[in-house]
Amino acid sequence: MTTVPTPAGPHLLKETGRVIFGTDAAGYHAGRIGYPAALYDRVLARTAPRADILEIGAGTGLVTEALLARNIASVTAVEPSPELVDFIRQRLPDARLSLITAAFPEGDIAGSFDVAVCAAAFHWMQPQPALAGVRTLLRPGGVWAMWWHSYRNFGVGDPLADAITPLLEGIALPPSDSMAGHYSLDTARQYATLNEAGFVVVEHHIYREDRVLTAAQVRALYDSYSYVRALPAPQRADLLDAIEALVVGRFGGQAPNTVLTPLYIATIA
Repeated sequence: MTTVPTPAGPHLLKETGRVIFGTDAAGYHAGRIGYPAALYDRVLARTAPRADILEIGAGTGLVTEALLARNIASVTAVEPSPELVDFIRQRLPDARLSLITAAFPEGDIAGSFDVAVCAAAFHWMQPQPALAGVRTLLRPGGVWAMWWHSYRNFGVGDPLADAITPLLEGIALPPSDSMAGHYSLDTARQYATLNEAGFVVVEHHIYREDRVLTAAQVRALYDSYSYVRALPAPQRADLLDAIEALVVGRFGGQAPNTVLTPLYIATIA
């Protein structure tokens, strides 16, 4: 049985990210969406074709799958959850893919890479040791890219986020999130973190997708979140019931949802 670390204060412990998503890999995968094709175009435009890529925090393989669909030489995907590694292995049988079950930067990773990427996972790591590890694995001229989806964006024309946010009062959120918003949207903070580690931010972009979700889709989305999964079962069910009822009652079962995707591309200074 998976043991979820007890939250400390207003945020989940970073160790939580190593175990919480593997408790229901299929549900986690179903609740999340992929990333824009234009994002991959920007990242891979900075390297030669047939690149060797290191992916940190592979999750269920959304990014892994997108990378393998392109003209790349190899993907080495690092993921701490054995359940998620098995999920990827079953979904993506590809000779170009190597899987390492480890938390970054603690794992034993051989070789060097043209590109290192991390999608929606960097906040579960200690930033400076992780970036130091990335630096040692990048080849000269190598590229580092990190990005997130921010699904709850109140105050930017996202009425679903405006309505749901009060329901989260008192719940320990992940290290990337707060009641004030997602930390990936704090550009100054991300630039400072990268600069401190000896990286130069050469590109920063934010992608936006406006979509409409059914009550069941909103429930699945929130059920995939670490901070919902970490709740005791009765509290988790009550929160999801309240969210689903809100979508039905306030939005007639069809709720608008804005997804913002900030991307940072960096190189070694």
